[in-house]
Amino acid sequence: MVWLNFIKDITQQYWGDFGYVTLFLLALVTIFFIKRDSLKRGVILLYTTVVLIFIYNPITYYVCQSFMEQTTFVQYYQRFFSVLPVFVIIAFGATLLVDRFKGVKKLAAVIGCIALLMVLGDCLYKEDWFTKAENRNKVPQDVVTICDIFADYSGDTIRIMAPQDIAVYLRQMDSRFSMPYSRYIPDEAYQLTNQFPEPQVIVDYAKENNVDFVVVSAVDTTLNTYLNYGFKLFGRTPYYAVLEPNDPTWILTEYADSTEDQGLAYTLTNMEDGTLIVIDGGNAGNHETMREAIKANGGKVDAWYLTHYHKDHIGAFNEIYADPKGIKIENIYVTPLEEDTFYSLNLMEWDDVDDFKKFHELTDGADNIHVVSRDEEMTFGKKQDLKITALNVGDDVVLGNPEDIPNNVSLVLKLQTKDRSALICADAHSKYLAEYLVDTYGQDLKADILQCGHHGNNSMPVETGFYEMVRPEVAIFDAPDWLMTGSEYTAGQLADYLQKLGSRVVWFNTAPNIFGL
Repeated sequence: MVWLNFIKDITQQYWGDFGYVTLFLLALVTIFFIKRDSLKRGVILLYTTVVLIFIYNPITYYVCQSFMEQTTFVQYYQRFFSVLPVFVIIAFGATLLVDRFKGVKKLAAVIGCIALLMVLGDCLYKEDWFTKAENRNKVPQDVVTICDIFADYSGDTIRIMAPQDIAVYLRQMDSRFSMPYSRYIPDEAYQLTNQFPEPQVIVDYAKENNVDFVVVSAVDTTLNTYLNYGFKLFGRTPYYAVLEPNDPTWILTEYADSTEDQGLAYTLTNMEDGTLIVIDGGNAGNHETMREAIKANGGKVDAWYLTHYHKDHIGAFNEIYADPKGIKIENIYVTPLEEDTFYSLNLMEWDDVDDFKKFHELTDGADNIHVVSRDEEMTFGKKQDLKITALNVGDDVVLGNPEDIPNNVSLVLKLQTKDRSALICADAHSKYLAEYLVDTYGQDLKADILQCGHHGNNSMPVETGFYEMVRPEVAIFDAPDWLMTGSEYTAGQLADYLQKLGSRVVWFNTAPNIFGL
């Protein structure tokens, strides 16, 4: 029975090894047989009996569970035990017992009772839950630090959302703190400390309740999820971070390739009108992942950008285009690369003649293929609030330099909303191209999010100043672990370099990785 198991567990938690409960019961027996004052004896035993019946009763369990919040139910039920006069009864029973002796025997009885209590007891100061107060206010030091963060805040009221273990102290320390809930925190608040939270849940709650700040766990997986979503860091403590919520209009999602190989696959979704943009899609073996992502967003792709023609970028597209299974693709945007030009190049084994050929065979005569030109700008969404600018295409800038043309024809796309931006480099990676982008676009390369060219391996050289110009908040590597950590690859070195620049680095190990724009 659930009730019986619960009572067993909570009894074990309260009484420990049952040493004290034995003393408690012995003391009750002693009082019953020794105490001659029937009124006092009756009051003590009756009160104790009523409390025990109240605790060890399925009616109490089910009634309390029906109106108490589940997360605090156990805490409150444990408090019922504090109503039991355990130590009063033990002390009273011991006193009655000792009083029956005289002289040396009485002294020995006293010493024996004290020794018994010491043997059965535990030292308070050795308990894991006992800690010395961190400050004179006797509140967690993180609370004091959070208050210090807001010391210069000009507002009279600070609308804030915080985890339960510190929320109760914030108002105690600073009356300006105002929370949208009392001690019974809503389910949404548990996202603040979840290892893998859903930021949109907090965004919606913050909008509905006029919350200006949220306090989240500073554990990397939790904090980084919120920062990727566009929350702004206002301040932090050793264990918590104070953030300003971000309400993104567009959600950019990076997917790991199902083949466990490198690949590039992104969706860009409008939160208000459902507009869906896909960038590449990964290897052919990744097509089911992309089908599921597209169908989860309505089944219609408003714009599909294909950055270039390598299999780890167009393989999934070819599979879906050949067999849509209900998926509708409105417009396809590609980089220019004529077939004659491609076949005339000094192609390497990874240049995927078959995938290039299959793409052109599948799309031959299609009227929804659009060749992108350099500096071409397009806007998306009913509010036209996303601008995509092509900073690189397969034109003379690339074809005039023979270095790795099949990769360097990649579309380099700047995605921009009014609040955040992302720079997608696909497989563009050569030194001459990095220098061209820096010289031509300069500060316009600055972006909050950078998708590192060529999966971060043999990517744009650091000496070109490209990464200092972009200076991203987060850098994305479209790479599995073997590419990030393998000694024969340079992705790990680039990741270290970007981290020293202050960027957070993400790759397939945490995918799908979600970013707010």
